[in-house]
Amino acid sequence: MTPPGIPVLISAIQELSVARSRAEIQRAVKKAARRVNGADGSTLAVRSGELCVYVEQDGIGPDITGRKVPLGTCISGWAIANRCPAVVDDVRSDGRVGPDGFGPGSATSVVVVPVRVSDPVAAIANYWLGRHPPSDEEVSLLQALADAMSVALESVAARSRLEERVRERTAELQRANARLEREVAERRKAEEQIRELSLTDELTGLYNRRGFMVLASQELKVLERSGRRGLLVYVDLDGLKRTNDSRGHQAGDRLIRRAAAVLRSVARDADIVGRLGGDEFAVLMPLGFAHPPLHDIVERFLDGAREAGIRWSVGATATVPGRTAALEDLIAGADEAMYRGRRARGAAPAARNPRLAAVR
Repeated sequence: MTPPGIPVLISAIQELSVARSRAEIQRAVKKAARRVNGADGSTLAVRSGELCVYVEQDGIGPDITGRKVPLGTCISGWAIANRCPAVVDDVRSDGRVGPDGFGPGSATSVVVVPVRVSDPVAAIANYWLGRHPPSDEEVSLLQALADAMSVALESVAARSRLEERVRERTAELQRANARLEREVAERRKAEEQIRELSLTDELTGLYNRRGFMVLASQELKVLERSGRRGLLVYVDLDGLKRTNDSRGHQAGDRLIRRAAAVLRSVARDADIVGRLGGDEFAVLMPLGFAHPPLHDIVERFLDGAREAGIRWSVGATATVPGRTAALEDLIAGADEAMYRGRRARGAAPAARNPRLAAVR
């Protein structure tokens, strides 16, 4: 016939095998300890340094849950310190049971087994109010429960260490990914800077000839597909050579930068502004289906120069909707219009303030 404690022990072992925390382990032991031997009560005490802390109790008698006593003053502490079971027939005649543990009136017979015999971390105790000398079988059943608890604690500890390593490794990977992302971002930034340097005029920050030709050509294709017009404005800065010769190239550079600033202020965000080289600039302006007269648009560039105290000659040429326009042809046409305006300015009387630009 199977002893009544065996099914309880088996059920406890099964429950302990799936426990995922110390709290779950302690609840499973509390549930089984008293029943495995049919005792009047049970306790679970854990070691905390040189103290014995009672964390669980189930059964009849005064509640000692939460009590902390020195290892040498209670029978549970004796089993932990000596790494072996303690069997007490009568607490009144056993000096191992001190006043802070089981005492007269709370228990008569007690059996305590250590959890993890090689280096005990806890002790499970069964007690009976009346005299009940624990049998070898009862001691063995309780020790088997303690051994199962020990295995469960090791499993939880191993799982905790593994999870900690996983967290550490995950954190390392996250830090590595963050570093990689920063490196990629820095690399992209550097590549963008290189790209900008290859398309941008270093002196003015405008697009250089290459950048202007690439972007303006793409914009012309968009205008052609949409059926809208575009205006190519060509600007030739007056007096640059004279400034370089009389005041030096630094003064000439300042004049070029001031002209670039005026072009930025006059141009819209959608316009493509470039320095083609030397004192030559160009602006490609995408126009809507409805737009001001082209000559009025060009006048804005002239007004901007006058307000800034600089002089430049301006020419412009517009695309024809539905007709393919080569960027080089537009630049040549605007340049030709600019020279027509310059010749007209030179031929006209100064008092008449002749127009400084022409639109083709």
